[in-house]
Amino acid sequence: MKMPEHTDTPKEKILVYIRAEKQKTLHRRQVCINDIASVYCKYSRYEGQIKGIIVDKIRGKKSVISVMKIIEQITEIYDDAQVISIGEPEVLVEYDDNSKNKILEALKVAAVCILIFFGSAFTIMAFNNDISISGVFEHFYKQIMGVEKPQVSVLEVFYCIGLAVGIILFFNHIGKRKLSDDVTPIQVEMDKHNKDTWNTIIDKVKEKQDV
Repeated sequence: MKMPEHTDTPKEKILVYIRAEKQKTLHRRQVCINDIASVYCKYSRYEGQIKGIIVDKIRGKKSVISVMKIIEQITEIYDDAQVISIGEPEVLVEYDDNSKNKILEALKVAAVCILIFFGSAFTIMAFNNDISISGVFEHFYKQIMGVEKPQVSVLEVFYCIGLAVGIILFFNHIGKRKLSDDVTPIQVEMDKHNKDTWNTIIDKVKEKQDV
């Protein structure tokens, strides 16, 4: 008995699933669907063609592409396509021409690290001065030991160690190594900040595009 041949041609609606990214950086101005979204279609031939569809061209440094525009481009080419979006409603696309000066970028990073280091040190010293930590240590040492505290005691040593350990545990990192998979408070705040920043940038770019 001869088995029926299987073809890659659909007999009903072409179901196309797209999952758009929040943000994407490209090194060219021409934007294809595959650059900003993941595409799945049961029929691989259609999937490959859809991925290569050009949806926009970045005119400045940033551009916002709506998923509605992607759906419109797909349905214009494929009348029988039914597009289902399961990702972001809009994509922020940034153009990077790879013209950054690596030495200048390294100097910027070094400057930021120096500012953070000395700024943090000054903040800790200012806090210790505000609460008069040296006086607290002297009073506490005399109450426990019954004698005057020497210039450097075990209290200062363990205070410095505890401060360093506390900072490491709070940030949950030692260099690039993460201590645990738990989410830290700073990560939660940074995530909120990134979302607010992303939404604000999108609104500003859309305002410029509408002008």
